[in-house]
This record gives sequence, structure tokens and C-alpha cells, in this order.
Amino acid sequence: MKFLNRGILVFIFFLMFFAPVFAQEEKNVIRVGISNQSFSTFEHKSAKFVSVDGMSIVDMVSSAKADIKPNEVVSVEFSKGNFKIYTDKVLIENVEGPIVLTPKEKIAIVELNRKGKPAYYRGLIELVPLKDDKFNIVNVLDIQTYLKGVVPNEMPVSFGLEALKAQAVAARNYANRPQNAYKNYDICDSTACQVYYGVNSQKEISDRAVDETKGIFALYENEPILALYSSTAGGISEDWKNVYALNQPNVPSKPYLSSVCDDPNQKFLTTEKDVRDFYSNKTLSYDIKSPRYRWVVEWEKSELEEVLNKTLLEQSRSGLVEPKYDGSYALEDLKDIKVLKRGNSGKALEIEIVFKNGTFKVMRELGIRRVLKKNNAMLASGNFFVDKVSSKDSEMPQDSEQEGNAIFSFEKILHHNENKIEKFVLTGGGFGHGVGMSQYGAGYMAQNGKKYDEILKHYYSGITLGTMKKEVLYNPYGIEYKASFYYPKNSGQGAILKVYNPKRVSDLKFKINSKEFDSDMTRYSAKTLGMDITKYLKEGLNEIVFEPLGDKDKAKSVTFQVEIGNKIGK
Repeated sequence: MKFLNRGILVFIFFLMFFAPVFAQEEKNVIRVGISNQSFSTFEHKSAKFVSVDGMSIVDMVSSAKADIKPNEVVSVEFSKGNFKIYTDKVLIENVEGPIVLTPKEKIAIVELNRKGKPAYYRGLIELVPLKDDKFNIVNVLDIQTYLKGVVPNEMPVSFGLEALKAQAVAARNYANRPQNAYKNYDICDSTACQVYYGVNSQKEISDRAVDETKGIFALYENEPILALYSSTAGGISEDWKNVYALNQPNVPSKPYLSSVCDDPNQKFLTTEKDVRDFYSNKTLSYDIKSPRYRWVVEWEKSELEEVLNKTLLEQSRSGLVEPKYDGSYALEDLKDIKVLKRGNSGKALEIEIVFKNGTFKVMRELGIRRVLKKNNAMLASGNFFVDKVSSKDSEMPQDSEQEGNAIFSFEKILHHNENKIEKFVLTGGGFGHGVGMSQYGAGYMAQNGKKYDEILKHYYSGITLGTMKKEVLYNPYGIEYKASFYYPKNSGQGAILKVYNPKRVSDLKFKINSKEFDSDMTRYSAKTLGMDITKYLKEGLNEIVFEPLGDKDKAKSVTFQVEIGNKIGK
């Protein structure tokens, strides 16, 4: 069907100048590094596996193979660069690997538990050799199944479907981010990446959230964002650059990760008084139901001195303390902790710790949280102010009028007599880095009627929702280029098919579900074009299929994506 002459296609000139075609496309398969029980390492010397349905094992170099019966436990050992695989008898030995374990349905790593249940995984398990007689356990599976093992572990399912959808989109973005941190896998299964616990952790409502956002990403300027999230922002999220690129002027900013106030009337916290007023009161915000919305941490002076002698040494090795502390002498008589630099949320970005025999600066939000440990746990967030308390003042009566206006009541503070300091008290709010989406905030918004796109657009400034770009090329085999995505037909949202054609292909043929289109592209001079495809979509899963380019366009390519949002003209 020639749709151009029938007026079906409405082209909009989005870009007047050349926009590069990006090669990054959505992952269909992801490789997940599996850690040990304590999440302390991804390097293994041995492991055991079992499948209720049986499995096959193959060495990818020698092609040595073994078939395993249902419920039969397989042991794997790795020594001197070779694997040994056995049950009650040796099945494969003296092979270098990688080794691939293929279950009929799912496979368990014996003696590994997640959320108190045996850890079962769908897809394949790959055992990849490392140096020092150790190997990685890598779960290779499709992205949707992976996300179903992530979402209920990153967010309580009690937060509701729309919050879980927002989490699913953020997790999908995060899983598809460009990375080179790991040699043998794309992403890890711990809080160092995003928590993935496999099949036994899945829940019906979070599975639905993943299915009903299939193929959907948070986009900024048509590219997937780095969708950071944390438990509790505390009422104001923090700017990405303050947390991750402070004092690095050449690092590009991420405008979509700017600071956001839950209350539109709330201003950023620019003074110490602002910080003290905000975090000493439980003002209304989306995070208000979080148990870490506001908190107090208290140390006896001697206790904190002992902590800092250890943590300043640790963080000096990480390059986050100036001058470096080498531990060759004991730091004595802690006199003060001062916040020297703050972010928009009041987050401490640089602090000064003053002892009788040394003064140190601690940089970066994470370094500060790691230095100020309590019971061996790092500080909940960098959003805090500091009080020094004397034993004499703690015996004074509380001010009953102020008691009713504040959440927390503290001993009266004396600053004029440092010799009497007995305690240090930090009052603050939030849990985690506070950049991007607040998960407790998302839950509150969902429970108050907000949809997942509204949640995402609150926390990620200036974004749109849609699919990732997909490149269409010439191939002589008739291989089609497909994008599938979930569309909420009854939401009132429109959908635009964007076509990026900087190389001037001459002809395009594609289908939207069962509707066929073809186009003479030589009629259009714009390099980026848009088509309102709302009426061709259905509730649920939709598919757009582009045929490969023809002979005239062998050396060219074109890229397409779908944006979900307002209809054209609105």
C-alpha cells in the first residue's frame, strides 16, 4: 500500500541538522555474574548444580558433553586451568572451558540461597575460567526474564503496579547501559549493580509490571538515560554531577538527573539553616512513608574516635581523604566535624574532621558515608547536619514548646566548651545516593493515583518514554528488523514512529502489527521524520517490522524508534 499518497503518514521535521545514528540497541540477552552467598565475591573455586528436569553440560572448546538426570547433583571444580565435572563418577575432566550448563527449564546452584529460598535460574549457566584457579558463574538469559528476577528485589511489591512499572523501566534502562566494568558478564547480581535473585523471587504483580512495560525505556534526546535510583531521597533528589563528578568540569552533565523537589514550593537547601530546618522536621514529601525519611545517628566521642581511626585509613587508600592518613599514629581528641560543601539537597559533599593532632578533608558523598560508620554500617545518606553534645547539657530539661514542633529532641548543645564534648549526633534524611528516582517516593506516588510515566517524569527531568533505536540494514537473507513494545491503548497517549535517515535511503517497507506500508524516501529532505501510528496500535504487545534495505541501499542504513506520549499536535 502506497501510504504517502493517501495522507496516512504525517511527517514532522524534528531535526534540521544531521543527527548521528547510534549503534547501541536493546539487549535481547543479558549475562549476569552470580556472586556467593554473602555477595562478597564473584570468583568461585567450586560449585554444585542441580535441575529438577535434568540438564546437559558441554565444554565449548573440546565439545565434551554429559547428560545429567533430573535431581542429580553435579559438582564442578577448577584447578590449574582445568575443569573437573562429576556426580558419583567423573563426567568431564581436564577441559579448559567455558562450560555451558543447559537445563530443560531451570537450574539451582546448590547451597546458594536468595531470600531464604534455593537460588534457581532460567536460561543457561556458563562457567568461565579466570586466573588463580577461579571461575565466574554467569547466568545467560533473555532480558525480560532477568527483569522479573530484579524488580521484586529492588522494590517491595506492596508499592503497587504503577511503582513497579516505573522500577521495571528504570531497571531495563540500567541493564542496557553501555558498560565495560566486567570481563565475562554484563551486570552483577548484587547491590553493586541491581539485585537479581532469579526465579524463586518472582511475584505475579512484578512479572506483570515487566510485561506491561516491555520494550519501553526512559529517553532523553531520543537516547536511553542512565536511570539511577535509590531507596529514599529524603524529599529532594540530588544532582548527578554533585555525587558522581564533583570538581570534574570536563565531565558532561546529565540534565535528566538534576535535583528535584517533591514539593514545588520547596527551594534547594543553600544554607546550614536551610539544612537544619528541613531535616529536623518531617515535612510532607513523597518519601514520607520511608523508615529512613528522617533519622538520627549518635556516637559517644570515644566510640567515634575509634571508628574514624579505622575508616579514615580505609578511605585514604581510596584517595578520598586529604591529607592521607597512614595509620602510623593514633588520632586523638576529636574536636569537630564540619560540612564544607553541600549539594542542592543539602547533601554533604566535602567534610572536615578535626582532631587535636590532625585535620582531614573527606571528599564525595560515598566517601563521607563510609567514614561515618555506626555498628560497622555506613551512614544512610549524606543528607545531615552535625551537633556536638556535652554531658552537662544532657541533664538540662527539654523545651516543651519546641518538642511539639520537631520530630527529634536533642540535648542542648554547647559550642563554647569543647573539652566537655561527650557525643556527636548526626540528624538527617534519606537512604542511598539520592540521585534519580526515589523508590519510596515512587511507591507513595503510585498509591496516590500517579501512573508510571508520571513517576518517571517527576524524577528524571525532561525525559520521554519509548523504544530504543533499531538500525535497519541491507542483507541478502531477508532477515527482518523487529521492535516489540507494550502499548497502553486506553491511556490516551499517542505514539510516534521516528525514522532517522541521514544516509538518505531511497525506499522503506515496514509493518505495524499486520498493517503494511512502503515509502519512497527520496521525497523527503529531512533527516529525522515522524509518523503518528496511534491508530494502528492495540492494547498490549505491538510489533513493528522493517524489511531489509534493497539493492539500491546496500551501503546505507536507517534507524527507527517509537516514542510514547502526547499525540501529534498536542
